[in-house]
Amino acid sequence: MTRSAAVLLLVIVCALVGTPATSLAGSISLAWDPVTEADLAGYKVYYGTAPGTYTSSKDSPGTGTSTTLSNLDACTRYYVSVKAYDTGGLESAVYSNEIAGLPRPVVNTVTPASGEQGAALTLTIAGESFDTGATVQFSGSGITVQAVRRDACGQLSVDVRIDAAAAAGARDVTVSNPDRSYGTKAGGFTVAANAAPTVTATNPASSATNVGVSVKPTVTFSEAMDAASITPSTVKLIDAAGAAIAQAAGSPALSGDGKTATITPSANLKYSTTYRVQVIGGSAGAKDAAGKALAADWTQTPGFTTAAAPDTTAPTVSSSSPADASTNIAVSVKPYVTFSEAMSAASITSSTVRLLDPAGNPVAQAAGSPALSADHKTATITPAASLKETTVYKVQVVGGASGAKDEAGNALASTWTQGAGFTTQNLPPGGVKNNRRTDTQ
Repeated sequence: MTRSAAVLLLVIVCALVGTPATSLAGSISLAWDPVTEADLAGYKVYYGTAPGTYTSSKDSPGTGTSTTLSNLDACTRYYVSVKAYDTGGLESAVYSNEIAGLPRPVVNTVTPASGEQGAALTLTIAGESFDTGATVQFSGSGITVQAVRRDACGQLSVDVRIDAAAAAGARDVTVSNPDRSYGTKAGGFTVAANAAPTVTATNPASSATNVGVSVKPTVTFSEAMDAASITPSTVKLIDAAGAAIAQAAGSPALSGDGKTATITPSANLKYSTTYRVQVIGGSAGAKDAAGKALAADWTQTPGFTTAAAPDTTAPTVSSSSPADASTNIAVSVKPYVTFSEAMSAASITSSTVRLLDPAGNPVAQAAGSPALSADHKTATITPAASLKETTVYKVQVVGGASGAKDEAGNALASTWTQGAGFTTQNLPPGGVKNNRRTDTQ
C-alpha cells in the first residue's frame, strides 16, 4: 500500500433506519471513503476525549467502510480519526480528518407524555448526550416546536403548540444534535382528542370555615384556559342569594400556566357569611385554549364560610365578692372578681388583680394567686395571710395596655376599684387563761 493513499474522508452516519435508539446508547456510528489498494487489510478507528489525542482504538478488518464505537460515556465529547492498514500491518502515514461529537442522543422519557389538541405545553425530555443547539422533531404534522432549551446534557425543555386539527395518536419524538446525530423515542408523545375543560379544585375548599374576609378565592381547571374567556361574567363569587360579588380591576387573573383563575373581590367579604365560586359554561362561558367550553355551569357546593367578626369589645367587671360595702367579712376570705367575658390567663396576675388595704397598698398574695376559673371569667385572690380585723379592703383590677385583657387582647378600658370596699369582722378577744386566786398565803 502506498502510504499517501490512506487519507480518508470521515463522516458520522446520521440515518440508521430501523435501529432502536436505545440499542445505540453511548455510541458513535461512522463511515468513510474506501482505500483502493490491493493489499488493504482493514481500518483502525482511533478515538479519545481531546483533539488529536487518541487513547483508544477499534479494529475494523476487511474492506468495510463503516463501524460503530460502543460503550462510550454519555455527555462526553469524543474526537475520532481513521487509518487504513495493509496485509503487512503497515498503517496510513497520516490520520483521516478528525470529527468530534457526543455519543448518539438517547430519548428516555417525555413529560407530560400527552397533550390535547389545541394545547400549548412545555415538555421535559430526559435522556442523554443532548448537545448545545439540539433540536426536537415530532413525527406527523400538527405539532409546532416553538423553543428548545438545553437544561443539561440529559434534559431539554421544549415549548410546543398542538394544532386544534392535529390528528390524535402517538408521535415519535426525535432529538437531533447539530452534527445531525439523533435519537428517537418511538411513540414518545401522544396527541389526545380535545375534551371539555372541567373544574378540578377550589380554594377555599367546599365546607371550609373561618375563612378570612380578605380571601382571594381560586378555581383550578383541568387544562390551560383561554384568557379572553376568563372574565367577571364567567368566573365569579356569589353570595347566599346567588348575587355576584363585585371584583377588583383585573380580576379574575389567570395563572402563568393558564390553569388557575384568582378572584379578587373589590372589598373585604362579610363576616360569618357563606360564599360560592361559580364558573359559567356553554358557548358564552369559560373555554380552554383550543376554544372548547366548559360543558355546563359549575357552582361550588356547599361553598365556604367566612370567620366571625373579631372581638373588639373591652371587658368589664360585672361583680365582686365580698360585695361592695359588705361588713363582718371573715379575715380568711378569698375575694374574687367576675368579668363580662373570658379573660387572658397571661394578663391575670397579682399586679393586675389585687386587694388594697386602707392605705391603698396591695395585700401580699399567696403563690398561684390570683387563680382564674375554668371558664376564664372569675379571678380569685388568696391573701398570703389572714386579713386584719375591722379593716376596710378594696378589690382592684388594673386596666389599660398593661392591665387585664380578654382572650382577644382587648384591655379593660380603665382601672376598676370597689367603691366602699368591704370590712372584716371584729373578732372577740382571746380566751382567758391561768385564772387563779391571789388572796392566799
